[in-house]
Amino acid sequence: MDELNRAMNEQLKKTVADLAAHDDETGDGKLDAADLKAQLNRIEAQLQLQDGQNRNIMRNQRLRMLLSVIITIVLLVALGVFWYHTNLAYEQVMESTAQVNELAETLQRSLDTVDPEALDSMMQDLPEITEQLKRIDIDALNRVLDGLPVVMDSINSLQSQMQGIADTLGSLNLASLLGL
Repeated sequence: MDELNRAMNEQLKKTVADLAAHDDETGDGKLDAADLKAQLNRIEAQLQLQDGQNRNIMRNQRLRMLLSVIITIVLLVALGVFWYHTNLAYEQVMESTAQVNELAETLQRSLDTVDPEALDSMMQDLPEITEQLKRIDIDALNRVLDGLPVVMDSINSLQSQMQGIADTLGSLNLASLLGL
């Protein structure tokens, strides 16, 4: 046990000597004001290094916070734009639905006024009308429709001339021509 105590004492003395040797910054073998000044300078340098690191960390934290705020604002603006366009689309769908409902009501009122027998007759004639419409030459129909205004003008002109002739004959008394 004595040997163990001596070994521990020697190890403790060696540790104290190592610590004292490290405290001796100037290497002159004794702890003096120059050693304390050197330790103080080393501690100040470490504090300045830590201060610089802390400032970088704080700057990075502020930058991250600012970036988070900017991203949040951009997301909120994007969400607002999306909500606005969704709201417009919703309003247009609702307006279209209202128009369709109005048309359905008008159609239903029209169907309610139609005689069921007449409606049944029209529904039975519908396939025949559809077949006739399929046989129509669209180009010929378009040519006829294009020429229709000219024909209508000619008919109006003929009606005017016929009215003029009728007025003239009306003003001439047939009785006076026959000498009656």
